[in-house]
Amino acid sequence: MNLLGIDSVMQPYENRVKAWERIASDLPMDKLEAMIHPAVLSDLPQLGSDILKGQVRGRVVVDVNA
Repeated sequence: MNLLGIDSVMQPYENRVKAWERIASDLPMDKLEAMIHPAVLSDLPQLGSDILKGQVRGRVVVDVNA
């Protein structure tokens, strides 16, 4: 099974569950963790600029409580 950028909303529930189970079992957590960039709200103006310049890769996780 390959997950190649589908519109998951249009997939039957069973297919979505299978896909998420596959991701959970096959995706190495260390690689996922390496894609996460923590940030705080005060970082957002600079992050927005960096994102628009294509300088941010992966996921930015904003701690709204910090």
